[in-house]
Amino acid sequence: MAQGSNDGVQEVLRLRDELLSLAAQISAKYANQRFSKKKVVSLLMEYTCERRILEELKMGVRCGDEIDKAWRNLHSYAVALLTERLKNRLSEAGFHVGIVNEAESPTGFYDILLRINSTGLEIINGDKSICLEAKTGFSISLSQLEKYLWNGVTIILVRFTTSDVIAFRPGDWATLLKAVLIDRIEKARRIIAGKAIIVQSVDCKQCPLESCRFYNGSPQEGDRLRKNNSIIKAFEGFKRNAVAAIEAAINAVLEELNRATAQMREAGDHMLPSSLQP
Repeated sequence: MAQGSNDGVQEVLRLRDELLSLAAQISAKYANQRFSKKKVVSLLMEYTCERRILEELKMGVRCGDEIDKAWRNLHSYAVALLTERLKNRLSEAGFHVGIVNEAESPTGFYDILLRINSTGLEIINGDKSICLEAKTGFSISLSQLEKYLWNGVTIILVRFTTSDVIAFRPGDWATLLKAVLIDRIEKARRIIAGKAIIVQSVDCKQCPLESCRFYNGSPQEGDRLRKNNSIIKAFEGFKRNAVAAIEAAINAVLEELNRATAQMREAGDHMLPSSLQP
């Protein structure tokens, strides 16, 4: 990684830690039920209306929509298939492989996380990390990707329904990440200072603050089970594209490992075996 790019990533990490510190202060000041820093950060990212954020904090944790277990099971199955193939490919190359799924990070959880060091691979957070993130539905949360990139981790996004595989490297996104983190930090500071800005937006829908001049109806209870009419399409896409998605994902991992190898070689570290060439 070029020095300028590395400096950008380090600045992102510093800003991330500042935002997490402010999130802890917000929780301690406003939340009726103590929210985790991660939950407060999620609220800061979800709502543009800062008054809505305060109201959500005061109301405490609420039950969200239930997710059809078919989606959860499909995702777990996809992660298991990725893990099995990854174990085999790395073992064939002579590595002792240990896998930890749902590895925790400062701002969330990864499906699979690989850390590269001078002798091989570890499954743990740290420098030169790769996150392999499986998506079995049709949507992608850009906010989730942003939070992952805050941690200085390369994200390899695998879409099983389409076989798309995309690598997101933190150095490539550092300029944008710094800008949005600075904006989120200013937002957090306003909330702590009691100067929350009210914004009329999509946030007004189902907002619990009835006294707000932009109030737009009470939360709708109804059936909390999310109807997943696209589940059949997801299964069909999975059936067609899973094999190609897994192969593309593994090749993308190996490509990132080779990039790291080149950087380590420049620093005098060991090279990965040639059998890791995709």
